[in-house]
Amino acid sequence: MSNADRYTLETPENVEVDFELAGLGSRFCAMLIDCLLIGLIALVLIILLIVTGVVLFSFERGSFMASRAGPWLQAVVLVIVMTIIFNGYFIFFEWLMRGQTPGKKAMKVRVLRDDGTPVTVNEILVRNLLRLVDFLPAAYAIGAIVMFCNPLCKRLGDIAAGTIVVKEGNLDYRAIADKKYRLEASTFAPLNSELTAEERRVLNGFLQRRIELLPEARRSLADRVAGPLYVKYGGSFIDAENYLERLAEGRHYESERLA
Repeated sequence: MSNADRYTLETPENVEVDFELAGLGSRFCAMLIDCLLIGLIALVLIILLIVTGVVLFSFERGSFMASRAGPWLQAVVLVIVMTIIFNGYFIFFEWLMRGQTPGKKAMKVRVLRDDGTPVTVNEILVRNLLRLVDFLPAAYAIGAIVMFCNPLCKRLGDIAAGTIVVKEGNLDYRAIADKKYRLEASTFAPLNSELTAEERRVLNGFLQRRIELLPEARRSLADRVAGPLYVKYGGSFIDAENYLERLAEGRHYESERLA
């Protein structure tokens, strides 16, 4: 569900998580930065293409057919190259940077799936191959109109791919970079016999999928899961996620320092 510039989804643990949607302004600025970078890349390649074309023509200057076909061939190659650069730029960086491009990173926005998890290659390909349609007839006219009318500020590519673009604050990528967190996220299972079956399900669900969440959503979800459990079971509370880890093992009365 959405409310103005907010997007709320319900996790498998029956907990709602809020995201702040990226609006037309921030997405336009991100696109402007990316287009400037694409322009620089294209300029370099065009110069190389022209230089190569001049060299090739010099070897075939006696051929009438070559002199007639040269400019047309060069124009066709130029269009193909520009299309590959334009689409390839977004596909490559959104895959490499987990839903971001240099422009999106500068504006602190990121592409996610509708369920709040990171985008995969499939979503990246669909949303970017439809970018050319969003661009028609010029300057993202169709895309801007669709985004303005869509309550989640989605363009056609986002609708087809099932993605949203959200704002993010100062990120802590510990969960992505720390191998220990990756191991815990994939193997953790509650051992505490005090927990009910439903509490085990909720707790295990969070600990299993937390690695997929952005840090802000991860902290928010940890707080919401830990709140009622702390009220019921008590113990030493330093940090919501730290408490949930210790509660799962029955060590919630122990005091620990955060790493």
